[in-house]
Amino acid sequence: MNRVIASCTRGAQMLPEHLTTVEGIGRPGDLVIARVVKVGAYRQVENTHGRDVRIRAGDEIVGVLGDRHSTTSIYGGLPEGGMTVTAGVPADLLAVGGVIGIAASSPASLGPATALELVGLATDAEGRVVRLEPRTTPSLAGAPIVFIGGTAAEVGKTTFASALVNYLATRHGLRVGVTKLAGTGRLRDLLTLADSGAHCAADFVDAGLATTYGHTADTVVGVAHHLVGRLTTEGAEIIVAELGGDLWGAGIPDVLRDADLVAAARALVLVPSDTMASLGADTWLSQNDITIPAVHGVPHRNVMAARERVGRGMGVQLVDPHNEQDLERLVREVLLPALTQPVLAPVGAEAGAR
Repeated sequence: MNRVIASCTRGAQMLPEHLTTVEGIGRPGDLVIARVVKVGAYRQVENTHGRDVRIRAGDEIVGVLGDRHSTTSIYGGLPEGGMTVTAGVPADLLAVGGVIGIAASSPASLGPATALELVGLATDAEGRVVRLEPRTTPSLAGAPIVFIGGTAAEVGKTTFASALVNYLATRHGLRVGVTKLAGTGRLRDLLTLADSGAHCAADFVDAGLATTYGHTADTVVGVAHHLVGRLTTEGAEIIVAELGGDLWGAGIPDVLRDADLVAAARALVLVPSDTMASLGADTWLSQNDITIPAVHGVPHRNVMAARERVGRGMGVQLVDPHNEQDLERLVREVLLPALTQPVLAPVGAEAGAR
């Protein structure tokens, strides 16, 4: 039997070397041990080093209970009031990073979710359930932020963010902090951003959330404040913040409307699935009173055609992350002026984790 400790567990402040189990009611953030019954949509689990480990029937996964409301992958979560966790209770693997719950829907292209049976709630040597506790900050003190959002998963947000991080670090000598503020936890994305030349890196899993689905606006925004403050304290002069999935879910509208984060934001880069999605995203921003200046990225496909259509239809210039002239225009016209402004001071109470 193989046991994989999933990457989403890294948000626990202390993960005991030897885990035991108890039965009880599991709630979002609780660590559980589950046994693989039948491999389905996900054949691997990402471990705490960011490596995808193949799983087979009989293997055990140490994961985190939570929700995932993906429009392109598995949709599922926990019953209201929590989930009964006793040996043999069926569950599903909702995400490669180790989010566990009950799958409600899965695309035909993926097939059914990988089926699990719960072993129990993971406990430490004193019998206490190990869980993720969100680390939040009530007010923001931080460096300027560039948000990277998209119209769907897998449209190229991490690709754009990585190119921008590398350009800011290597061509302009800036200390760049990188983060992922919303979505479903997976270490791979953060490592990709960090490896692009970032000065420091941390995401919402580091701040105690395996996923930002199913949490209150106060929690998601408070975690975002915490991460921006942490990266600034670690020396970031500018922060590139990826927003997972699409702009509608995972608490992203709350992040983009928060007064402190809006004040720190210098741009929201929109990465679309196609040119019509560019117009849809622009319309959505105006309808939802989101005032952060939007910069439109190019969709995966023909760059020349996209430039022509969006330029004619919307009157905006697209930014291609693989084009140095485009990146330089973004940096010079939008981002560098922000660095001449003072770092934001805390609003209200002194900033710090609570």
